[in-house]
Amino acid sequence: MGAMLAALVCDVMRPGMIMLSVVVIFLCAGIITPKEMLEGFSNKGMITVAMLFLVSEGIRRSGALNIMIKWLLPQQRKSLLHTQLRMLPAVSFTSAFLNNTPIVVIFAPIVKRWAERMKVPATKLLIPLSYATILGGMCTLIGTSTNLVVHGMVIDAGYEGFSMFELGKVGIFICIAGLTYLFFFSKNACFRSRARTTSTKTTTPRRKTFTAWR
Repeated sequence: MGAMLAALVCDVMRPGMIMLSVVVIFLCAGIITPKEMLEGFSNKGMITVAMLFLVSEGIRRSGALNIMIKWLLPQQRKSLLHTQLRMLPAVSFTSAFLNNTPIVVIFAPIVKRWAERMKVPATKLLIPLSYATILGGMCTLIGTSTNLVVHGMVIDAGYEGFSMFELGKVGIFICIAGLTYLFFFSKNACFRSRARTTSTKTTTPRRKTFTAWR
């Protein structure tokens, strides 16, 4: 277990591969049985997560999310607060019903290109975008895979599982508080673009500059 934690901290390989490797090692060492190894795949939450990934992929390929984020981003340069007010609530709402990963994968490149076109730091939108998806995923049962896995474990333990919006009794208030913090304090946080340098013929570094954006 110590070696697994060290590998995760040092980012030796993808977390999923590390976990799978540890399970295989435990199986070969006789620590767990083949039945125990495969038991997790029978969890209803895991099956639901797999189905949600299929739904999310279908929506991603339809291009609906691309159209939505392009509509949310202003055509002209606006203040950071105005841009976040247009984008983040819609992102959180979408994340409550879709898996977080495809939302970030689709939105991040579009937001980055928009920021470059407007000559503003992309990190002031990309990092709040990531947090907004996490906050939105806390509001419903299918908002994030963790909720579904815990729901399946609760049912397997003989208790009644969560309803679709039961987590929202707490999650919605946390989401509102988190978004409010992002609106008013993210501009002062350390979301600064890393300096990019390009080598010229004289090997003189050239810094990519952005205009102030508040």
